[in-house]
Formats: sequence, C-alpha cells, structure tokens
Amino acid sequence: MSTALVTAMCAAMTGCTKVSTSVSGAAHGFGEPGVLRISDISDPSTLNPMLSGADVSYQLAAYTLEFLVQLDDSGHVIPVLCERVPSVENGDVSRDGLTLTYHLRPNVTWSDGVPFTSRDVVESWKQVMNPLNNVQIREGYDVVDRIDTPDALTAVVHLKHPYAPLPTRFFSGIQEGPIAVMPAHIIAGQHDINRLPFNSHPIGTGPFIVESWERNGRMVFVANPHYWRGAPHLRQIVFQAQPSTATEYVGFQTHEIDADLDAGPGRLPEYGRLSGMRVARALSLRLSVGVMNCQKFPFNDVHVRHAVAYAVDRAAILHNVYHDAGYLADEYLPRWSWAYTPDVPHYPYDVGRSTSELEAAGYTLGPDGIRYRGGRPLSVVLVTTAGDAPGLRNGAMIQSFLRAVGIAVTIKTYPYGLIFDNDGPIRTGNFNMAFYSFSVNYDPSSLDDDGCAQFAPRGGNDARFCNPETERLEREGLAVPDLARRKPIYAQIERQRMADLADLPMYFRDRVSVVTTELHEYTPSNGIIPQWNAWQWSKP
Repeated sequence: MSTALVTAMCAAMTGCTKVSTSVSGAAHGFGEPGVLRISDISDPSTLNPMLSGADVSYQLAAYTLEFLVQLDDSGHVIPVLCERVPSVENGDVSRDGLTLTYHLRPNVTWSDGVPFTSRDVVESWKQVMNPLNNVQIREGYDVVDRIDTPDALTAVVHLKHPYAPLPTRFFSGIQEGPIAVMPAHIIAGQHDINRLPFNSHPIGTGPFIVESWERNGRMVFVANPHYWRGAPHLRQIVFQAQPSTATEYVGFQTHEIDADLDAGPGRLPEYGRLSGMRVARALSLRLSVGVMNCQKFPFNDVHVRHAVAYAVDRAAILHNVYHDAGYLADEYLPRWSWAYTPDVPHYPYDVGRSTSELEAAGYTLGPDGIRYRGGRPLSVVLVTTAGDAPGLRNGAMIQSFLRAVGIAVTIKTYPYGLIFDNDGPIRTGNFNMAFYSFSVNYDPSSLDDDGCAQFAPRGGNDARFCNPETERLEREGLAVPDLARRKPIYAQIERQRMADLADLPMYFRDRVSVVTTELHEYTPSNGIIPQWNAWQWSKP
C-alpha cells in the first residue's frame, strides 16, 4: 500500500505548525482580503507529485499542476484537462478496451504562456515510465504501449492489454500516486527529472503560480491571471508548516491561520468551539487498516488474524480517538463504491469468538495471562509513529484489547520520516503489526495491494500475503471493461480478501477541514486532493 496518507495506528498525521504569515495592517476581517493562509503537518520535499508519497506534496502541487480527471465534492469523476472522461458509452474507449481517446481542452496554456497540447501528455507519460525517475506508483501507466497524437488536442492511448481502471488512474488526482500532466517543453528529453528546478517551482496549467518557496518556511502562490477557467478570486495563498496540532490550534484561535484542509479528527471537539472558523467534513477514500505481516509468526496463521479482528473494538477506537469522524469498514471498499459488497465475512467485536479462534490455533492460556503454543508465547511487536498522540492512544487501546485475549503486544515507535521509507520497518517486513491509513482506489481493483508479485518494497502488499485465486480474479477484473460484468468479480475478491484477512479494515475516515468562515465556496473533494475548485474560492 502506498504511504501517502499513512499515519501509523490509523492516524492521519494531524500535527501542523503555527503560521506566522499574518499580514500587518489588515483592517478587514481576519487577515487580508483575497489572501488565504494555510497550514499542514510538514513541508513537502517536492512540488512534483510524481516523485512523492506525501499528502502535503499532492495537495500543494495541485494549486499549480492539474490532472486529466479528478473527483468533485460529490464523489463523481470529472474532466479537468480533457473535455470528457473516456468511456465505452461515449465512444472514447474501444469495445475491446485497448484504445482510449482523450479530447483535450482548447485554449489552455502553461503559466509561462506556452500552449497545452497532446505532446504534454506523451512526454509526461514517458517520464513516468523512465526507470531513472523516483516514481512512487506506475500502475496503469505500465500497460500503455504508445500514445498517438493525431492533432494538438487529441491523445490516443493504446494499451498492451485491456485495463479497465485506466480512465481513473491515468494522470488522475483521485487516489494514491496522483501524477499531474507536466509541460513537454520543460521535461522532454531530460535524462531524469528527479532534481529539476521544475520540482520546486513547477510550471503548470492550474489556477495559481508558485511565487516563492523558502525551504522549511513560507510558500507563496499567486493567482494565475490567464487561468483557462478564468482568473481565481483569491489573489494569494500562503502556506507554512506547523510543528504540532497544539500550535496550529493557537493559530486558528488567533486567526493567524485561515485553514488546514486536511486537519484530521484528533481535535475535532476543540475545532467545533473555535470562533470564526468552521469544520468541513466529507466522505473520503481513506481507509484505516491493521496490517499483519503474514510471513512471520504468529500471523502466518489465519486463526490468529481472525482472533485479532474479533478482539479489537473498532467502534471504541473510532469514538474515543477519532470522535466518530467516519464509519466502520465492512470491507476494503467504501459503501459509496459501485463495487461495494454487503455479504462478506464480518468481524464484530466479540471476545468469545476471538478466544475460540486462538484455541483452534492451538494456543492455551498460561498463568501469566498470555497464550502459549509449544512453549512459545503469543507475543507481537506493533510499530507506530513516535510523537503521534492519536496513534499512541490507538496503540494503547490495541494493546489492551489484545492483552484481554492473551496476546502480548510490545509497541515500538519510529520517526515519521523513517517508518514508511523503503528502508523502514514496514517496507522491509521488520514488524508484526502496523496500523495506518491510505487512500483506496476509486476503481475497486487493488492488484498492487494484494498481488503475489507485489510484496513490499516492490509493490504495496505490506502484509506479504499471497492468494493465487485472488490474484487471478484481480487480473480478470482488470481485463473486463463492462462495469456490470466487473461487479460480480469484485464481489468474489472482497469475500476472499475478508476471509484471508491479511489486513484488518478498521474504518473509512472522513476528511476533516478547518477553515475560516470568511472562505467562500470551499467544499472538499472526496478524493486524495481536497481542493478541486480552488479557482472559485474567495475571501472578502
């Protein structure tokens, strides 16, 4: 699973830093009219989302760079740099699923004045597939054989084999691994783009332009007066990272910060008491999971995995730690997905059933309250992020729930910058359990998460579990373009994944934004990037 949205122990990292960007002499409302001051948990390492696995990079880059498609605030896939989303119904996807045609928007220019054309799509794809680039996710792009450009506003994508999710994966700003279209006149022919100046000061087609970026300091965006949808109503957006949710909260109180569009639910009751601020909540694709390393004792035994699922009171965690900002996950898909399957195995909180599963696995209770099998204690290491208060509260609750059924849990913390790195414990398999959140795919296909050849760090299968039948079904579903025929395939997949339970779906988290009441027209997207309509925002 990609780690853009991860926060160990199901917590989206909500710590942010106090902004010191208030405009002196402002005499109207909070701050200066037309200037939005925003914050988040940390500075991004890049403003090229292709090279990052961090939400903050995705979200800040999206003020400047754009996608072919994105999600709106109702969960609908909408065209951005193309005029319509390709489908079999509108004729832009061939009946055999091997050809997709993108009709690009006319009269779009890059912020340096160069016209946007189909060549930009071609050269962007080439750089995604360039093995020298540090690309996080290439799934979907790797099935493209070639892209023809019969004219400046048409890109015809030819696939090696059918791949039904392509319209929601190819240069989309929807789920993990969003990759924006980049300017051909800057990236074409580059040996690699890992260190291009473009990554910190991108030239984009979006509503704002990066004016300045002081590393570990302020980032300033200014309105793009030539934006193709019309000049934005805001004239400036100022970002500065925060060291903690506590300092960010003070910034909200003093109105030095106007918004955190992904604040998280950790301080939800406090946010509701703020004066001059409002909380915006939206459904999202963000799923919190408990990942069990199936290559190691004791989670190589399905009975133990089931026992953990029955032992954990997910509703109590959602209520006590995350203030009910979401709903319990029935499976790996949100309830609003077209492929949602109600009749899958479920694991309600049930200590008795948990105990029965452990006994079926041969574990007996010792005098110390820990279960043993063959003299070996049932003991696991749970890894989480150091300094993450909600995550640590989660850890303590998980530890207590599992101790009640005879499973000993040791909590080991790692810095946020290490825990999900390729050299960190999760990607290297040096863990028993980890709890984090990530954005599931809008399309239900999840071969990268459960494929037998996708064990981390090569892919997103952090649990390192392989079921060849699930993989066969995943590949079958990818090859079928018709949605009605795909639905029963994914129903089988969800039933099988919930039976195997390599990961325990905890809950789907709401996106929680905190914004000034003076910001108008802000409604968050259901996708990974909240600001789907930033050109319409205004702050009188």
